[in-house]
Amino acid sequence: MLRSTSIYKKIKRRIFLIGLACSGLVVAALSWMAIAQSEQTLPEAYQFTQDEIQFLKGFTLAQLPALKSSDTNAVADLPEAAEWGHQLFFDTRLSKFDHISCATCHQPDKYFTDGIPLAVGLATAARNTPTIVGAAYSHWQFWDGRKDSLWSQALGPIEDRKEQGASRVKVARVIAQSYSSVYERLFGVLPDVNDEARFPLEATPLGDEVAQALWEGMAPEDRDHINRIFSNVGKAFEAYQRQLKPAPANFDAFVEALEQGDNKQVLALYSEQEVLGMRLFMGRANCASCHNGPLFTNFEFHNVGIPERDQMAVDLGRYKGVKQLAGDSFNCMSDFSDAKPEQCLEIRYLKTEGKELVGAFKAPSLRNVALTAPYMHAGQFETLMDVIAHYNKPKPPFFDPKQQPNRPHFDILPLRLTEEQQLQLKSFLESLTGGIDSNPKWLSPPGSLTADSKN
Repeated sequence: MLRSTSIYKKIKRRIFLIGLACSGLVVAALSWMAIAQSEQTLPEAYQFTQDEIQFLKGFTLAQLPALKSSDTNAVADLPEAAEWGHQLFFDTRLSKFDHISCATCHQPDKYFTDGIPLAVGLATAARNTPTIVGAAYSHWQFWDGRKDSLWSQALGPIEDRKEQGASRVKVARVIAQSYSSVYERLFGVLPDVNDEARFPLEATPLGDEVAQALWEGMAPEDRDHINRIFSNVGKAFEAYQRQLKPAPANFDAFVEALEQGDNKQVLALYSEQEVLGMRLFMGRANCASCHNGPLFTNFEFHNVGIPERDQMAVDLGRYKGVKQLAGDSFNCMSDFSDAKPEQCLEIRYLKTEGKELVGAFKAPSLRNVALTAPYMHAGQFETLMDVIAHYNKPKPPFFDPKQQPNRPHFDILPLRLTEEQQLQLKSFLESLTGGIDSNPKWLSPPGSLTADSKN
């Protein structure tokens, strides 16, 4: 009986060892399969040369350089200026009737756009609201580039009679009454602007005849005081807007996976539809000639034959914008800029003439483009497919010799893509959605709109 028990134990042990060995083989087999899956040969559409991968890498946010300091704005990177700019961005008192703020059109939940063709403030504007996310990387602001800094750009809508419609004197009065402490910490002594005889509330050089007459009736030194306060308000706006940057999208992760040779991740991140769309974007469709770099834009101006919203009021785009920039009281060369003249190369060598300027508009960033419909400078296209259809069979720009100095230059050729290829291109554009890479506090109204209450 004892002998039988011993034999039984030996047999049981052998069975255990065989089972252990088998389980080891299973684990090894599974590990081998995982490696094989990672190193599997990719379908043809996913196969890229090293040169192609390096080319694609230049479009990733990993290649976006650190934001340069602002030559024209000494407080652009001060946290307190950003905090104050955040408050001002949502403050409706910087409007004629105290009910419109910057956030009325630049809504955080719509990627800082408004989702409608034309901006609506006191009236309907002539242009679409572009996103301000990543705008700090551009030399030119607005669709026509009529401003050369974010702080100067921020001042335009405040006084625009179709947008916020406030006077710069009213803005100065709001600052004096509600934000004097933070203003003086950032910019020094705030002049007393409460004397209505010296500082008429409606006075502004951009208002109606009455407002302009009131402005001209002010003493030169008082106008300078108001302009200084007004420009400093813009500089706080810029400090805030510099906090708004795009977040990485599937595209960025896909290119990283390609570079690392992680085939499993490559296949998981991008469908073949998206890969083929990317190949079209970078190649045959020639989109990358204007929409290049980490933000998918060269921030330059092009006439791509977008139909006029109103042929009786042709939008001259950069042709008019560049002239406004040259005469702007708040450009890089102005007395209110913190830059030295030698730092203002863009405006010193500004191209002000040429048929290529007529009807040309700034190429927008395509980061998060699926979130910013409708599209183009006057919201002419409702969907991405509408945009692609235009590029596929574009019509030459509208020309009216009575309104335009010359026939506009046409910057594109028909793509002649199939319907399937157009859908592939759309899929790729949608893969550029990544959201906003910012502290969440910047994406909603601040707790208080009165900075002095915290002092």
